[in-house]
Amino acid sequence: MPLLAAAGIGLSCLFGVQSARAHHLLPYHQLDCSPSFPCPEEIHRRVDFWIMVFREWGKEIAIFHDPLVPERVFRILDTGSGCGGKVRSRIKANYQDIRNDLRALAANLDAGKPITDEYQRHLLELFPGGRTSEIRHSAKDIRCQTGVREGFEEGLKRFDRYVGLVDHVLAENNLPADIRYLPFVESSYNPRAYSKAGAAGLWQIMPATARDLGLEINATQDERLDPDAATRAAARYLVDATHRLGEVSRQKQPGIAAETINPFVITSYNYGVNGMRRAIQSIGPDYMTVLNRYKSPSFQVAVKNFYASFLAARHVAKNADQYFRGVVPPSQDQVVTVMLQNATSMERIKGVFGVSEDELRPLNAPLTRFVWNGWRLIPAGYRLQLPARATGWDAEIKKLAALPPEQDVPGGDTYTVRRGDTACGIARALRVNCATLISANSLGDRALIRVGQRLLIPRTPTRTAAVATTGDAATATTTWTVRRGDTACGIARRTGVDCKELIRVNQLGRRARILVGQQLVIPGTDYVEANIAGLNAENEYVVQKGDSVCGVASRFSVSCPDLLRQNGLNRQSVIHPGQKLAIPGFATPATTETAAALAAQPAPVDEGAVVPSKRDPAPLAPDNQLVNLLDTLPDLGIRVGSQSGKPVYFIYVEVDETLGHYADWLGIGGSRLLRQLNGLRPDSTLRLGQRLKFPEITAETVSRFEQKRTEYHQVLSETLKENYQLTGIESYTVQSGESLWDMSRRLGFPLWLLYRLNPELRYTGLSAGRTVKLPQLTAI
Repeated sequence: MPLLAAAGIGLSCLFGVQSARAHHLLPYHQLDCSPSFPCPEEIHRRVDFWIMVFREWGKEIAIFHDPLVPERVFRILDTGSGCGGKVRSRIKANYQDIRNDLRALAANLDAGKPITDEYQRHLLELFPGGRTSEIRHSAKDIRCQTGVREGFEEGLKRFDRYVGLVDHVLAENNLPADIRYLPFVESSYNPRAYSKAGAAGLWQIMPATARDLGLEINATQDERLDPDAATRAAARYLVDATHRLGEVSRQKQPGIAAETINPFVITSYNYGVNGMRRAIQSIGPDYMTVLNRYKSPSFQVAVKNFYASFLAARHVAKNADQYFRGVVPPSQDQVVTVMLQNATSMERIKGVFGVSEDELRPLNAPLTRFVWNGWRLIPAGYRLQLPARATGWDAEIKKLAALPPEQDVPGGDTYTVRRGDTACGIARALRVNCATLISANSLGDRALIRVGQRLLIPRTPTRTAAVATTGDAATATTTWTVRRGDTACGIARRTGVDCKELIRVNQLGRRARILVGQQLVIPGTDYVEANIAGLNAENEYVVQKGDSVCGVASRFSVSCPDLLRQNGLNRQSVIHPGQKLAIPGFATPATTETAAALAAQPAPVDEGAVVPSKRDPAPLAPDNQLVNLLDTLPDLGIRVGSQSGKPVYFIYVEVDETLGHYADWLGIGGSRLLRQLNGLRPDSTLRLGQRLKFPEITAETVSRFEQKRTEYHQVLSETLKENYQLTGIESYTVQSGESLWDMSRRLGFPLWLLYRLNPELRYTGLSAGRTVKLPQLTAI
C-alpha cells in the first residue's frame, strides 16, 4: 500500500560541473542522529549522497551513479535539464560511454595493465579492492539522477508556514518530532504538489490510500491537497504502521527497542506497511540486514534509498543556515475562512465577493477542476478561504446567505472550452450525451475542440405521454424544464425547432420571457423520435422496476426480437432493475477512439498536430487527440446477471479503487457486507479486473454508484491534466524483475493511464522482453 511517489530527488557537483570527467568522490558529513532515528554506520555514505542531492546539485545537473551503491558517482554533467526528456539522447550516450569505460577498466585490470588514465583511476577508487566482477556488474545498471537544490530551497521557504501544523499533529499522535522533515522528501513542503504517478499534496498520498486514511476524493474536493486533512491522514498511517511493524518485530525479537522500528516505519511510507511486514518476517527486525539481504521485485532503488533520503533531508534542514544562506520565507497571506451554508457555484462566489479565480485558486487547492470549470457546485460545509482585507467581508457573507439555492449541475446552454477539456469530458461532467454534444456542435469524427470555443450544451428533454386534441390515437409530445441560463431561442436551437414556433406554442409573448422550472412544450415530433428520453450518457436504457424486454422495445418503437438480439437475450431472459440495454438505432457514442486505437494510429500532420521526431519510437497522435486519451474511461458500469431467477449485481475492479470506495458509492456504510459476499478477509487486497459481487440494489442505487465512480476516475484524469501535458506515446521493452508499480514511479505515469494504453495487460500481466506503450508526460 505505497502512499506516495516522492516528488523529486536529485544531485550537483562538489568540484564543479564543467567537466564530465571531474573527480566525484563524495565528501563526508557529520551526522547528528537522534535517538528516534538511528544512523547505522553502514548507511552513512548513502546519506552523504542524498545530502549532496539536496544541498549542492541543481536541477540542470545530471548525475550518473550506481543505484545499489548510490555514493558511487561515475559522472556529473551539466545538461541544462538534468536527466529530463529534452536531453534523452545525450543521457543515453553517456550511459553507453560509462559502460564502455567500466568494461575497459575491468579488462585492463584482468590483463594486469597499469591504470594511467585519470578518469579510470577515479573509477577504480569507487571500487575498493578492485574486483573486476563487481565493476562489470555495476556497468550493467547505471542510474541518472537530477539535482533538486532549488526545490529543497523552496521547501525551506514553505517550512515555517506548515511546520507548526505538522508539529502539533505529530505531538497529538505521540509520533517522533523529527517526522516533520519527511515532507521535504515527499513534496518539498508543497501542499499542491502532484506527481506523475498520481500522488498528491504535502504528504504525496495516492488515491486508493486516501480513502483508507479518511480523505475524500470526489467531483468537488480532493482532500489530499488540504494541508490539515492530509497531515492528519499521514499521522493515522504512521500510527498504524508503528503498531503493526512493532507487533511483527516483537514476534521475531521480543523486547526490541521502539527506535529500532522507526526506520522500517519511515521506509513503509514509500513501500507500504504490508511489504515492510513481509520483509521483517523474512529477514528479521535489523534494518541494514533487511536493506542488504531482502529480495523482492518491488523492493527496489527508491525503497532502499528512502530512509537515507529522510536522514539527509533532516540533516540539510537542520543545517539550512550553512547550506542555504539568506533564505527568506515569503510573507504569509492572511486569509478569512467562510463556512458555506449552501452549495454554491464558483461564479456566484466570484461575483458576490468580487475576487478573481487567480486570487481564489491558491487559497482553495482542494477544490477540483469540476468546480473551477463550473461543472459542479462547491459543497455546503466547505470552508472557503478568502484573502483578508481591512474592511472584512461581513456584507458579502450576508448577501451570499440571502441568495436562493442553485441547481446541482450548473450550466446554461453554452460552455466555454478551457485548457485540458475534451468533448466527452465536458459531456460526462455536465451529464449530457457526448454524441449529441458532438453533433450539436458539428465537431466531426475526432471531436476536436479549441480553448475559448463556445459549445452548445444539448440538455435532454423529458418525454411525456399526452392525448392529442385531434385524432383518436395518443401521440408523443416533448417538454423541456427550463434551467438557469436557458433562453427560448437557445432551447429551440438545441431541439431542432423554429424559435418563433416554440414561442407561439408556449404563448411566451414578444419578449419570450421564461422562468427556471417552467415546463415548455417542444412542438413537432422529429426531435422526439431522435432524442427519446430514458437513455443514459452512453445511449443505453437503464431498466426500471416493472420493465419487460418487449415493453422497452415498444417504448422505443423497435422490434422486440431486434432488442433481444442486440443484447444477447432470448424470450426466456429476465431483466432486472439497473441492467442496461442497448437500443437498436441508438448507437453507443464512439466520440473518441479507444486509448489503444489512438496509440497505434499514425499522426496526421495538420495545424495543432505534434509531429514525431526521428528519435520517437512510436508515432504521435494530434495534441487534441492525446488529451482525449485521458478522458477515455473504462467500463465503469454495474453488471447485472441472473442466477436461479434472481438478479446478480457485480463489477470488475479498476485501478485506485478500494472496498471502502464501493461501500461509500453504494451508500451501505462499511465494507463488511462486501467482504462477506465475496469471501474476503480483512487483510485481503483487491486485484485489477477482479469480479466483485454486490448486494441486490435498486436502479437508483445503480445510477448513483455509476455516477460517483465515473466522477472519481474523471477527477483523477482532470487533476493530471491540470499538472501535466500528455505529449506523446513511446514503446518500451520491459526489463527483467520490473513491476508495474516500479515502472510507474521510476518512469513517471499513473497506472490507470498505462492500462488505458495497454488494455491487454489486465489479462496477461508483465513479462520481461515484452513491448508496452508508455505515456510521455511533461509538467505544465
